[in-house]
Amino acid sequence: MRTHVEKHVTEIWNAALGGAAGATFGELGGKALAAVRMAAEIENRLGVAIEPVALLRGATLDALLEQVTAKAS
Repeated sequence: MRTHVEKHVTEIWNAALGGAAGATFGELGGKALAAVRMAAEIENRLGVAIEPVALLRGATLDALLEQVTAKAS
């Protein structure tokens, strides 16, 4: 069963990048604008601020989930 955080972060990731949980943000075609939008959407939905640069440094969905979950706790 997925948590509230997992559900929202996965929805944001899929909307921006089209899925592929094992691939990195860059491998899925993620660019700076997408990183900023994703970070803003995560903060809007969950109240968790992440740096867009974290996505640009090769984040995967799992790594993003770990980061957001740690900050949401």
